[in-house]
Amino acid sequence: MKSKCVVVASIASRKSVAIAKSIKSLLNVKVVGISHTFHPHIFSRVFDYKYFYRVDRRGVVWPYIVASIAYKNGCEVVVPVDYADFTSFSKYVDMFRELKIAVAAPSYEDIVLASDRVRVVDKLASIAMFPKQVFIDNGHSFEKVYELLPPLVVKDLGEASNSTFHLDYESAAEEVFERAPCIVQEYVEGVARGYYALAFNGEPIIEFTHQRVVEYLPIGGASLYAKGPVKDPLLYAIGRRIVRALNWSGIIMIETRYVDESGTYYVIEINPKFWGSIDLSVTLGYHFPAILVSAYIYGVEKARELAGSLKVSRGEFIWGLDGLRYLVKIPSTWFYMAKNIFMNPLNSDTDFLDPAKNLVQILKAIERFGRESSNWRAYLESARNESRYWIKRFMQFVNSFERVVIFDLDSTLTLLPVQWRSVRARLMRLGLVMEWETINRAMVRLWRTDIEKFKMLSNIIEEEELKSLEKLSENNLYVPRDLLEKLAEETRVCVATKQSFKVAKLVVNKLGIAKYVDNIVGRDGDVGPEKIAMYLKCINGYENAKAVVIDDNIEYVVNAYRKGFTPMLASNNKYKIARVYRLGIPAGSTEKLVSFILHALSSLKQ
Repeated sequence: MKSKCVVVASIASRKSVAIAKSIKSLLNVKVVGISHTFHPHIFSRVFDYKYFYRVDRRGVVWPYIVASIAYKNGCEVVVPVDYADFTSFSKYVDMFRELKIAVAAPSYEDIVLASDRVRVVDKLASIAMFPKQVFIDNGHSFEKVYELLPPLVVKDLGEASNSTFHLDYESAAEEVFERAPCIVQEYVEGVARGYYALAFNGEPIIEFTHQRVVEYLPIGGASLYAKGPVKDPLLYAIGRRIVRALNWSGIIMIETRYVDESGTYYVIEINPKFWGSIDLSVTLGYHFPAILVSAYIYGVEKARELAGSLKVSRGEFIWGLDGLRYLVKIPSTWFYMAKNIFMNPLNSDTDFLDPAKNLVQILKAIERFGRESSNWRAYLESARNESRYWIKRFMQFVNSFERVVIFDLDSTLTLLPVQWRSVRARLMRLGLVMEWETINRAMVRLWRTDIEKFKMLSNIIEEEELKSLEKLSENNLYVPRDLLEKLAEETRVCVATKQSFKVAKLVVNKLGIAKYVDNIVGRDGDVGPEKIAMYLKCINGYENAKAVVIDDNIEYVVNAYRKGFTPMLASNNKYKIARVYRLGIPAGSTEKLVSFILHALSSLKQ
């Protein structure tokens, strides 16, 4: 029997190798790769035949070349790779049909709708949460932005968002004047998660979910380290509702930000194409490309049967070669990825059976270091520009007569030696924490829905926290006591913690800092375990108080800024520091942050 033939184009994309591997692993087909520009994948062993034409993918030349090569090789299906390929081939689909070649893509109209950041939100707002946003049709209609609360994100309307981040209306306005028409959104801080599906007529054939660990930039972008599947049924439910509402046929990826404390998923964008982390799903046995091709060659029902027969697993994937860019940004981030690749090299883009591709990819990465370094400098410069707005708010704190500094406790003032993994396992056995939940999420959920179960959960956690105090000593304090003493002379100090009040009280006593703390707000207080409510409790009763918040959780730091506080991130993790710093918010060790505050207060006296 003559083997089938499939074209993958353009292979000048990191996705293309995983797509080809998937197709060849399940189907008896020949895979032809076509590149529109020079790329290391031209040297990959995965493709049976490779073609290279330097061409702009806009216009009719690119689909004409792909259709001609597909026809020449007797290929039945063309699989697009990037957004430019999906739009190009679907727009000129009649050209392919005349040659009896199928294009494995949704209709052009569906692709355009899904990638339109205004129209798709209007269509889906009743079934999914989106970041609050406004459409700016020209630079003179900026007043709409005042409906939002900073931090803000300015995005283009189409598939490539080109996002910029702003801590104040002023810099957002400057950006809008340059880029309108565009959209402006409230920035959502949270865990980057995605829902993938291959669907026909609104019904998924195969699904997957993932979570990003490292992204192209600390503030966001494609995955460089990801894991999955994420088993939260809410994420699947949101994805399925969107697929059904769009009556989708084809590949789709729904990008979300998950806010852990509230358990809310915000849909950031919808990608009507293959996703950058396709390697992860394929490596774990979720063969979207092969199932897609099967549907076009053998029919949807056969594809559904093939999907049902897949042997899948959970795991992670790391793009160590693609991630070499971090060597000129945050080297420790790349070495963190390299360490994990060493432990599981098969789940990475370092394919030892593809040495030519690897070598050229490394050489291209080194060649790109200059450009990456320049881009990183621009990233840091943008961060510095935004920090002026934080400084302006901080100076209001410095000059205030009613000052409060609010500290988180665990991982900010000290590290409680609680075995959280075993605590979570115990809570799961009792049905207080769901398999897909963090303890923090379960705590807030139960506070809102079942106060008795919340108390049960809180008491169990308190037992473990109290046991851990045996290992805690004054030496475990992250800030020298003399600095806290000086701080207490200048401001009121409040501890807002997810620990219970009893535990927090014992901790500050054991650390020898109780006399410097004016107030403690714990999870079992009258405001419950939600951080913003705790911060507000700390300043309750102080008229016109200005407060600095020091916390190790970026989500809480961003929310604090939005509520009028002056936040700082307590962390030694350079990746986390670079993420929050891009918004203009400072970060560092708790000791450095307290020293900074004291320096500013002492300068005021001089």
